[in-house]
Amino acid sequence: MISLSPYMFSLVQLILTIPMQLQIEDPPKKVDPLPKLASSSKREEAIKLYGSGLLYEKENRLLDALRSFEKALELDPSALSPRKALIPIYMSLDRIEDALVQCRYVLERDDSSLETFALYAKQLAALGRTNEVTEILEKLVDNPASKDKPELRLQVLRELSLRYEQAGNWAKSEEKSKDVAMILDAPSAEETLELTEDSFRKLKAENYEMLGRLALKRKDTKSAIECYLKAQKLDIVRSGRLGFNLAQVYASEGKNEEALLRLDEFLQTQPLGTEAYELKIEIQKKMGRQKDIVPEIELASSRDSHNNSLKLLLARELRNNGQSPRAEAIYEQLANQSPSADVYHALFELYRENKQSGAARALNRLESSIQAVSRKGGIPPDPSQAIQVKAMLLALKKDPEMLRKILDQAYAQLIKGGTIGLETKVALGTLASRASELKAGEKLLLVSLTETPANSATESEVYSGLLRIYRMAHKYQEIVALCKEGLEKSKNTSRVLFHVEMAGAYTHLEKDIEALAAIDLAINESQDRERLFSKRYRASLLAQMGKYQDAEKEALTLLRDYDQPGEVRDIRYTLSSIYSGMKNHEKSEGLLKQILEVDPSDATANNDLGYQWADRSHNLEEAEKLIRKALDLDQKLRDTSNRLTFEPENAAYIDSLGWVLFRRGKLSEARQELEKAASLSEGADDPVVWDHLGDVYFSMKEKQKSLESYRKAINLYEVVKTRRDADRVRDIKQKIELLELKPVKK
Repeated sequence: MISLSPYMFSLVQLILTIPMQLQIEDPPKKVDPLPKLASSSKREEAIKLYGSGLLYEKENRLLDALRSFEKALELDPSALSPRKALIPIYMSLDRIEDALVQCRYVLERDDSSLETFALYAKQLAALGRTNEVTEILEKLVDNPASKDKPELRLQVLRELSLRYEQAGNWAKSEEKSKDVAMILDAPSAEETLELTEDSFRKLKAENYEMLGRLALKRKDTKSAIECYLKAQKLDIVRSGRLGFNLAQVYASEGKNEEALLRLDEFLQTQPLGTEAYELKIEIQKKMGRQKDIVPEIELASSRDSHNNSLKLLLARELRNNGQSPRAEAIYEQLANQSPSADVYHALFELYRENKQSGAARALNRLESSIQAVSRKGGIPPDPSQAIQVKAMLLALKKDPEMLRKILDQAYAQLIKGGTIGLETKVALGTLASRASELKAGEKLLLVSLTETPANSATESEVYSGLLRIYRMAHKYQEIVALCKEGLEKSKNTSRVLFHVEMAGAYTHLEKDIEALAAIDLAINESQDRERLFSKRYRASLLAQMGKYQDAEKEALTLLRDYDQPGEVRDIRYTLSSIYSGMKNHEKSEGLLKQILEVDPSDATANNDLGYQWADRSHNLEEAEKLIRKALDLDQKLRDTSNRLTFEPENAAYIDSLGWVLFRRGKLSEARQELEKAASLSEGADDPVVWDHLGDVYFSMKEKQKSLESYRKAINLYEVVKTRRDADRVRDIKQKIELLELKPVKK
């Protein structure tokens, strides 16, 4: 979800308060909630079931209500009232996809249903599907029915203004804020909105502040100051915050003294963030007052002792001022009292300044905390240290350079006969595999495998990490050997994992009989979700072997056997990939469209449909939009992720963007994106990226770079060894021959 200003009401906050018996009343509709059916008996039964469901819902018997509404819908699939009633129940039962499907169905047929708009927006916001929330809110505010509900309309407009501002669309944000002003300035607005005088004045002040902020974005400082001063008059309590806004205006005009005066007024309120302090530091440096920076931040920190962000800022400025020991003392205090990834990231940066001992100190600190969590021999473990470990590993996730130094230090210690705890080796080895530090990860995990006790909880982590490394390094024989060893010796690792990995490796080694035998064992030994994955993987392997008819048949069987939304999505995706390999573009793209109809924010489906269109030079403008949407969704997912894994930019999506730009004739932009994809570890190992890059260089008449890229692609195809790429390899070889025989004209 979007982070909202604490002083702003949002539509999301509004509809979160809506109880099960919805309080948003729909205006009169022409739609019959239960239209006539071919069979009057069915219609009568559906009406009875719908009525029973409402009674059950009133008694909070949600499961009984659910069954009644669903049965009514079976009898009359075109009825809207049972669908509307099912939406909040599905949401309460966490059946999100079902709720979204019903929302879309209702809104397509009854766009005056404000309650459905509200619930749909709420669920999309909870899923972080920002763009779709904005589209729904726009439809809601444009809905003629909303004009009769000024309070709801006001909330929606304010929410939209904030969303557009956060998206950097200043013009649209200002447009919505002006619409808000029209509602607030209307005669008798206070009474119409049923607000107290104090609440009404605050609303107007907030809107003036928004308008002032937006005027500043378009560098209209005069209007910005006017708006901020109006806001101050309306809301004295917020005058400090508004002083910060004015300081920004004065700073933009170079009026540094006025800006500092306003900033000091605002800082007296002890704001939680450091934005105002950062602005003050910037102004002080412009004015040549660097010597005042540390003393003033130190004084502010002593007055606001709970502001850890301010302490981090102080430590940073101490380092900049050559006072690293004092900075380290602050980091140590924060790490002990409030450990976080930001604290350890700063501390590890400080350690790195000492090239001789920095990595050793970081490793020792990590080792100490990990061992404190996993103490043995009767010594009670210290569970509080788990927070320290997670914070350090998250910091290393953001700092690959420091991770490399720690990995080198760890292996150097092992070579010299030093000791590192098993848990530490496993944690570092796993993190290394996620960061594409394959050699270091393999070394640490191989040592860990020999030390892992039977039935150890870490066994599965070690095997999974090693298999990931071998897969990324295309070491297929090693995968087979490790899986056989695991099936024989492991006690605490899923046997399905070994069978699946072995099946994939055998396929790359072109041992089809062995591959199918392995995946069949995976299916036989798996349960529930594991079994579906194994069956889908079997269909994919058949396609890789060129047995497309068998692959299609198995995938279609799965589509008949499974009916849950998530399952159907996964099967459709597998089938789409199979049809793509068969070059049946219509069916492949049709399945991707079906996925997007259910979930428009499915990043993979957006990318794949856009890429397929680009590959066929079809619908290129829309293809670019889909791929850019996939990249945006992927970025937001990584931004909000708190997992202990490395999540670099998605090279496949970036390659797709480069390819569609190439197809559109935008060579310079295409080159930039494809070179970026090739610079990422995932892209550097992908022959498709290098093939595409070779085409771009060829079109730009850079013969040597084109040849190098094509040869790189050929070499990678030889390593990856997938039979479905045989035609592509043949095409690249022909392009190489053409370049070698005919020099490119300039």
